Formats: sequence, structure tokens, C-alpha cells
Amino acid sequence: MGVLSALEISKKQYYIFKSNKLRENIGASEIIRYVTEELAVDKCQKHGGEIINSGGGQTIFYFVEDSSSRSFAEELSLELLNDYPSLEFFISSIDYNPEKDHIMGKIRDLHKKLAKKKAMRMQYAFITDFGVTQECDSTRLPAVFSDYDEEEGFIYLSRESKSKIDMFGDMLKDKEQRKFALNYADLGISKNQKSYIAITHIDGNRMGKRLKKLREKYEKSYTPENTKERNESYIRELREFSEQTKEAFEQAFNKVTEILRSKLDYLKENDLNIKDDVLPIRKVILSGDDVCYITDARIAIECAYIFLRELEKHEAMGEKITACAGIAMVREKYPFFKAYELAEELCRSAKSGIADDANESRIDWHIVQGEYSNNLGEIRSSAYKTLDGKDLLLRPLIVSEGIDAINSYHNFKKDMSLINTKSKIIPRNKVKSMLMEMKKGEEHLDTYIEINNLYTLFGMHRMGAKTGFVNNKCVLFDAVETMDYFIPLIDEEE
Repeated sequence: MGVLSALEISKKQYYIFKSNKLRENIGASEIIRYVTEELAVDKCQKHGGEIINSGGGQTIFYFVEDSSSRSFAEELSLELLNDYPSLEFFISSIDYNPEKDHIMGKIRDLHKKLAKKKAMRMQYAFITDFGVTQECDSTRLPAVFSDYDEEEGFIYLSRESKSKIDMFGDMLKDKEQRKFALNYADLGISKNQKSYIAITHIDGNRMGKRLKKLREKYEKSYTPENTKERNESYIRELREFSEQTKEAFEQAFNKVTEILRSKLDYLKENDLNIKDDVLPIRKVILSGDDVCYITDARIAIECAYIFLRELEKHEAMGEKITACAGIAMVREKYPFFKAYELAEELCRSAKSGIADDANESRIDWHIVQGEYSNNLGEIRSSAYKTLDGKDLLLRPLIVSEGIDAINSYHNFKKDMSLINTKSKIIPRNKVKSMLMEMKKGEEHLDTYIEINNLYTLFGMHRMGAKTGFVNNKCVLFDAVETMDYFIPLIDEEE
């Protein structure tokens, strides 16, 4: 009788983004990658096991003997507890006979057991210190290390922060890692400009449906004689799907960095403070179809567009891969965890508008001008409605080619191009003043456009929108609101 074991890293986002220091965010993400993709794999092989599947912070293993599974769990647990404090993880196991049991059902049972284990935490609160210790600057846990930073002076670190910074330092031994932004200043932020950073979260579409379809395909094909063969075939297809997805998302990110590398001089001309030819982007998460990276806000929308456009060139299970992107544009000092939560919510917003029978990629974003209330829907149902009850936003924007829609990214790029061109002739403040008139409603905007003769801001793609509205939606609000936070990176033909 064999054993299936699952290792899951819990509260990954909190562990990564609880600090506002980029090096700790990067180090924390690398710890999770290292633990799930290298350390756990090495321990598994050491104890005679094999990997069934890995992704999203969870890895499933198979061991022929229960004793091997137990020794694996014990050795891995001790190392994680000792080397990576505050990394929350769970390991659970279930009996599995590959010649008799259907592996899909066993994996479901394993997930249920793991969920039950997570729900039965033995201790929710505990004493972290006795009030006489120096606090860590990031975690507020007792500091056990001190260091000196040229900008911050003496800094105090808990074991958790120290482990993340040490991992970050190990990453920098790789010359390739030093070609990317290592701190916010490397992102190109110009202090005399709109000094906003952008946290972009990208998540694949229809992944759960594809896996469900794969499970159903195999569940219907089992017989008492072919159980082992069907299990092995399912595992192969599951691994192939994971590899196809991983490769597609990695190549999409590489395409973004390739274009940024070719545009460094252009970005400098557009007031990005590029340092020593460092690429103004920092990957934080790139795990399967789960992606997060940081850029200057002015290139964030185009970077996401490039990513999604490249991603759609790939397939998994014979179907085009699509995804949605949520972009939170915030001040440099804005709490990082809240910014990431907003990016996740924007990604969900983009997904929610996709019809069940559609397979398309979308982008949504939000510019945080003040305090964010943690309720995107509430903000958009009030602050982004006109006084006459119409919608100011077209976004989320559809990225996928071949879709002629009012909210296509193709049309948005045309709007941005016209605004940038005409703002050299029309005073920029007149264009930006449209925002207030848009909020008053269609009649007010129509009058403002006529008085200031702003009809040239509308291209042929906005035929029938000379009042600024079509189907109760404002066609130019997205472009005008974003005009200070947008630098085009590619032409539509590229």
C-alpha cells in the first residue's frame, strides 16, 4: 500500500507582502519557490518518492512505503521550522494503491483532509515577546539581528525578516537577477513626476474548468483491469498541463522584459529614471498561472498588455491560454499588502465580466489617489458613476484580438494616441478638465466639448460618441484619467 502526501504553503500572499521592503517581498517569494520546487523535491527523492504534481504553492508526492512518507515529512518539517520562521505549511497523507484506487478521487480526499487539518489549528494566539525586546522594523516580532543601512541607519530584524533578506542576498549571486530592479528607485520613479508604482497581478482563466474536464475524461474510462494504466496516463497529462502552463507564463514574462530591454533609451527620454541599464521591473511571483510583478505605474498597462498578448500564443490541452490582469497604481509608501489585495480584486473584476462561453484576456486597473476603502465595487458604484446615472468606465478592457468591442484595448490605445497627439495643440488642462464634466453627465460633457471644440479627440473608432457617451458609457474617461500614467511601449503592428 502506497501513500499520497501533500505539502501546502499557507497564507502565501501574507507571508510575501506583509513587509513594505521590496527585498523582503522578493526573498519571501523565492523561499516559497525554493521550498516547493527544490527542497521538497530533493527530500522526496532522498526518501524514494516521486512528484505527482506541483503548482500554486502545493506539491503532491507518492511514496511506496508509509515509513518513507513519514520520514520525508519529519525531515522537511524540521528544516522548514528551523530555517524559515513564520512560513506556515501543512503536510497531510492518505493511503493510495495505484493498482486499485482512482487517483482523482484520492487527490480529492487528500485535499479534504488537508483542509480539515488547516481548520483545526491548535493555537491561534501566542505571546511573541515580553515587551522588553527591540521590535523588528518589518514584522514587529522580537529582533534578533541588527544591521546598518546607509539610507535607514540601524535596522533591527526578526528571524523571519533575516531569512527573507538572506534568501534575497543568495539570489543576487546570480548576475541575471541583478539586471532587474532591486528596489523602488530602480523602477524608474521620477520624483518630479507622477511617482506611482504599480503592482500587477495576473491569473490564468478557465484553469479549474480544464482540470475538471481532464478529471471527467478519465473518471469515465476506468475499468477494474485498467486502473493502473489510467492513473499513470492521468498523471502524465496533468504534468503536461502544468508544464505547458508554466512555460507559457514564463515566456510571456520574458517577452515583457525583452521589450523593456529594447526600449531603455526610449524610457529615459520619457522621464523614467533608469539606473545603469537596470530593467525597470521586478518579478515577485511567477508560479504556474499565478504572476505578480512591480513596475513604474506609467508602463504597467502596456506591460500587462504585452504579457497577455504573448500568452495567448500558447495552448494547454489544445485550447488557447488566456488570463486577466489587475493593476493597482499606488504611491511608493502605500502599504504593499493592501496594494496587492487591490490588484487581486481588480483581476477578479476583469474575470467576472467574461461570458461562460468566452475565452478572452482582460485588463483592469485602479489609481489610488487617497485612502482605499477595500471595496472596489462600492467605489465604482459611486465615484465612477455620473450624476445622470451613467458609467464612467469602459474597463475592464478586452485584450484578445479579433473582438470588436467598445471596451477593446485596441480602441483604448487609439484614444491614448489621439489624446497625446492633440494635447500638443489643445492645452493639456482643457483635456484633463473633461474629467469633471464627465462626472456631471452626458449633457454637461457634450456642452464642454462643443464650447472648447474638442471633437478632434474622437477618432473614427468612436463614431456615434460625439457627446462622449455610447450605450450609457463614457468612451474617453479611461484614457483621460490615465494620460499621466501611460507610456506606450509597442505599436499595434508589433
